[in-house]
Amino acid sequence: MNNIVKAFAIILVAVGMWSCSTPKDIAYFQDKRPGTSEAVAAYKSIPFKLRPGDRVSIYVKSRNEDLTKQFNINDNSMQGSQNGNKYGYLIDSNGKVDFPVLGKIQAAGMNRQELTDSLTKVLRTTKLVDDAIVKVEYTGLYVTVLGQGGGRRVNIERDNMTFFELLGEVGDLDIDALRKNILVIREEDGVRSQYELDMTMMKNVYDSPAYYVHQNDIVYIEPNDKTKRNSTVNGNLFQSWGFWTGAFSLVLTILSISGVL
Repeated sequence: MNNIVKAFAIILVAVGMWSCSTPKDIAYFQDKRPGTSEAVAAYKSIPFKLRPGDRVSIYVKSRNEDLTKQFNINDNSMQGSQNGNKYGYLIDSNGKVDFPVLGKIQAAGMNRQELTDSLTKVLRTTKLVDDAIVKVEYTGLYVTVLGQGGGRRVNIERDNMTFFELLGEVGDLDIDALRKNILVIREEDGVRSQYELDMTMMKNVYDSPAYYVHQNDIVYIEPNDKTKRNSTVNGNLFQSWGFWTGAFSLVLTILSISGVL
């Protein structure tokens, strides 16, 4: 019987050491060697294309402000309207925006710079504004973050927003978030793709097409095992040092009362 007690004591010590150990899956970039410096190439940045349903703000500038007033509608009464510059021009189902004077202008399938160049060329070649300077900004483009990210939308206001910057916007991953398989769902041209990011491995993140976020991306951050167990009745009871010491004491008491010890 003493062997049983010894075995139980060994198990108790092992459980105690395990429960007090530092989790290995918390720190980012564990594949980086301490004290070293190396160049890590990120996934090639390609400005994303505008899509039907997106909104963009378009401003036209010129030395002659009288010429640009007709293009720069800025009226609060236009909120929600397709023509409301303050709230963005809606790209319709045909991929066009209804722009003052020019009418329907193709926007879907272009990135922001391409749309800027296209509008600038039209305004200048038609002599509407000889020295036109066009500025296009994103309005209402966002990424949806679910799970341990708190369930929120993060606006995209510029090209080449990285996944790290997205995490910064949501306040970083909390301690209960699983870092090893963050799911990014992306739909482009009717094709839905899924990418998994492992924040503990720098190269995994840099090599992924999801390193740069796109409009309408959905990011799901899974809770870690401890958080999942907490959702059950017993939770993390069996991982508790107090549970095993109590169990050990109970076994010793029963064996003592029964006369085994």
